[in-house]
Amino acid sequence: MAAQDAASNAAAEVAGAVGEAGGLVTTVMNWLTTEGPGMAVKLASALAIIIIGFWVAGMITKAVKKMMAKSPNVDETLSNFLGSIVSWILKALVLITAAGTLGIEATSFVAILGAATLAIGLALQGTLGNVAAGVMLMLFRPYKLGDYVEVAGNEGVVDDVNIFTTNLATVDNVKTIIANGEAWGSTIKNFTSLGLRRVDVDYGIHYDDDIDKAIKVINDVAAAHPHVLSEPHGPWAKVVTLNESSVDIQSRVWCKPEHYWDVMFDLKKSIKEAFDKNGITIPYPTSIELDG
Repeated sequence: MAAQDAASNAAAEVAGAVGEAGGLVTTVMNWLTTEGPGMAVKLASALAIIIIGFWVAGMITKAVKKMMAKSPNVDETLSNFLGSIVSWILKALVLITAAGTLGIEATSFVAILGAATLAIGLALQGTLGNVAAGVMLMLFRPYKLGDYVEVAGNEGVVDDVNIFTTNLATVDNVKTIIANGEAWGSTIKNFTSLGLRRVDVDYGIHYDDDIDKAIKVINDVAAAHPHVLSEPHGPWAKVVTLNESSVDIQSRVWCKPEHYWDVMFDLKKSIKEAFDKNGITIPYPTSIELDG
């Protein structure tokens, strides 16, 4: 008797579960029949708005950059920076429009976006700091595209400056990405902005050699280089150190920033060859071994 009652209860529970499942299926089918097609259209429309809107935003951003590039008062660095801001604003408008297509009111979406921005801002304070630092870099302009700089201990040519980062290309063609916050908070050396660079090279000669003759050879060779400038003054060479085995003479010449490396390497080779021709020796390190 007890077994029959248990079986009856189990059958009733199964029947109830089947009934609930059937009701759920019916509800889902009704929703798909009535609301589903409309929602699918809305989703497809929203997706199309995002794809087309982002494409249009990219085209407008390019047009804005080109327009600003034609202005004599706006250089490439500023146009790239402002272009990136325009891009982010346009993409935000596209997302608001897509949300409206799904039935989300713009005011509600903006409120949600504002709350999300606040939460994300608290979590990513450093990122927002990079944006603020990017604005400061644009206001004070310590460097621009094409300048050779040292930023946060990294040297290279400024390749891009956007709202988040400064990108450098090193002399061996390695891309270095520096957060704007780190760049703004560090010492910045701009080797290009003043239009001139000084090349300093030291040469060691033997103590028995004629110092004045060596200085004349250094200055003559330096003056003959096509990229060495006579202004603010011509080649300069003086004794700077009396080492244990050599007399060190430092050569200083001026050149344009883009010729710095060529001048440095060319002078080292040319002056060594000129020393050889004029009997001026560069001493080798010597050591004495004592036996016994």
